[in-house]
Amino acid sequence: MKLAVVGTGLMGCSFALAARQRDLFSEIVGFDADPAQAATAQSLGIIDRIVHAVPQDADTVLLAPPSDKVAEWVVALKDHPAVVFDVASVKGPVIKAVRAELKRMPSRFVPTHPVAGSELSGPEAASDALFDGCTVVLTPESETDASAVGVVQVLWRAVGAATQTMTSADHDRVLSVTSHLPHFLAFAFLDQVDSDMLPFAGGGFRDFTRIAAANPEMWARIFQLNKKALLASLKDFRQAARILETAVRQEDTNEAEAIIRAAAGRRREFDG
Repeated sequence: MKLAVVGTGLMGCSFALAARQRDLFSEIVGFDADPAQAATAQSLGIIDRIVHAVPQDADTVLLAPPSDKVAEWVVALKDHPAVVFDVASVKGPVIKAVRAELKRMPSRFVPTHPVAGSELSGPEAASDALFDGCTVVLTPESETDASAVGVVQVLWRAVGAATQTMTSADHDRVLSVTSHLPHFLAFAFLDQVDSDMLPFAGGGFRDFTRIAAANPEMWARIFQLNKKALLASLKDFRQAARILETAVRQEDTNEAEAIIRAAAGRRREFDG
């Protein structure tokens, strides 16, 4: 079995490392628009060799380029016999773009999104444990072949993840709240922080802003792709912030404490 990885960044290389550790493929080849990044992935032993196109004999193709490039690759591979799956954190716009071009969805393409990541990027940041215990969302369309879905589920579970199926619309709505909005808030918050304030920043600052060190180009693209859902989530956040702001302004300690207690409980629920 041969795996072709398109995009040798954090996600593509982490999957390749996890698959290699578990001996899932006899060969793993990689393609990247950045030759230096592909060369790094090869030098680290993550991929066996660099290719300049997806080999026709690849059994499985993982699409891990920037999210706004995934649809182009799905279209380009529409007739490839391999099972193709991606790691884009936005699903609806990708599917819409493919349908606009092909008027259909290739039956061997399975849209997926592993809810995992890091503020680091590139093959040097890859980890074979990145997907341990994470949830991978599959958003197959009506044309998606059931056997292709089965293959992708097996692969993700083999590298330590659990899988769950959702519609692309539900995925984008949920992830706009749990992933895209937190990044948006961290980026916006740091815009008001001056360098001379940093010596006075502690653990709360560190925990809240860790994700702001993420790849700027990647996140600007994600925000644009999932703009509709993100803006709706931002509107809900503003309403929640106004409620807490009003409690503070009116010195309503009971209301403020109730909001904070509910938030703490939700965090403990997540940790559990």
